[in-house]
Amino acid sequence: MSLFGRIIVIFLALIAAIVAAGIVLAIGIVLPEWSAMDSDPVERVAFFFAAFFATSYVGAVAFLPALLVVVVSEAASLRNFLYYGVGGALVGLASYYGSDISVRLENTTDVPPVANPLQLAAAAGIVGGIAYWLIAGRNAGRWRERRSA
Repeated sequence: MSLFGRIIVIFLALIAAIVAAGIVLAIGIVLPEWSAMDSDPVERVAFFFAAFFATSYVGAVAFLPALLVVVVSEAASLRNFLYYGVGGALVGLASYYGSDISVRLENTTDVPPVANPLQLAAAAGIVGGIAYWLIAGRNAGRWRERRSA
């Protein structure tokens, strides 16, 4: 695969990983309140809005740290899923500490505080890292290898 093709695969895998992490965040935020919701469809659709918000939040906050993890993995040809899981957890925690969204939400909305935010950020990062590994991480650095005829 050429370098240009690899860059396209990397960006598509990053987008998929960000969506996966956003879904994990949405589930973690909404699930504790899910049983208290009525069967009203409007309340159930709120989950999809939370998923959209969480995905856009993850994309805005975690893109550059995740790109740094990807560049290191490509440069060192790291293909182990544990690297991507730990790297994703670190990206999730760095994004949580870097954005401090809980303080902003606490003072501006009626959203109840999220239980276990550090664990939720780490879990979203791990899922995002493993999703990236499934799509692109298993072939990290292979674009530099010569193919035999």
